[in-house]
Amino acid sequence: MYLSMYTLKFLPGTKDYVLRDLMSKYPESKVVKVSEGSLIFQYKDNNIEIFRNLLSPTHIEDSSGRILNLSRRPWRKDFVSAGINPSLAYILCMIADLKSEDILLDPFCGSSTIPITGIKYFNIKKSISSDISGKAIDSSLSNFQKAGIPTRRYKLFKSDISELKLNKRNIDKIVSNLPFGIRVGSHDKNEKIYYELEKVAEKLLRKRGVLVLLTQEKTLLRKVFKNWKIESVLCVNEGGLLPEVFKIRRKS
Repeated sequence: MYLSMYTLKFLPGTKDYVLRDLMSKYPESKVVKVSEGSLIFQYKDNNIEIFRNLLSPTHIEDSSGRILNLSRRPWRKDFVSAGINPSLAYILCMIADLKSEDILLDPFCGSSTIPITGIKYFNIKKSISSDISGKAIDSSLSNFQKAGIPTRRYKLFKSDISELKLNKRNIDKIVSNLPFGIRVGSHDKNEKIYYELEKVAEKLLRKRGVLVLLTQEKTLLRKVFKNWKIESVLCVNEGGLLPEVFKIRRKS
């Protein structure tokens, strides 16, 4: 049987998740070569369009040179500065192991790429999105509407992390792209913000809840969550920066 050849491109550091994504959706794929940033595989179908449901890679190319941008989301029309790559947002949701009964909180939502990803591709119960920026909230609302998500599935509001008006401990997952203090903000501001996030997690996260956080402020995050079980899951190369993804749980 003739097998067509394809090349997946992805953010360096994310290959394990891209491979998992590929094999879970196309288990008959034959992986030929894996390197940092690309994966070559063979598949029985020569129609590149079928691979649009691969959401962790950034691009796919067939043997004729045709390329699809897999990180482009049709609903993501509004952006904010320092926003997360949609492919990386999908991987963060994979790491969080989102379930259909989950309520997700993103207190630094930007244009809500992570919450919308959670609802559209992982079918979570509900997302709660907040951000200190009014522009971010406007962009989020626009993207939620373009994604066709009913208002009952999400809550969206403008708020500083220290003034988050949520009281119930009913959050299953906190998944967020934290301020790096490079393109936006500063390290001094981040110190206060990160400590406030830890307080929010302590107050709102269920006993078995999980945080999945992307940040360049690695030392600060470890310092702030010193009384939690913290695991560095991966280091990703994103636009020349080398942030890490941390998975954090309560200590038993």
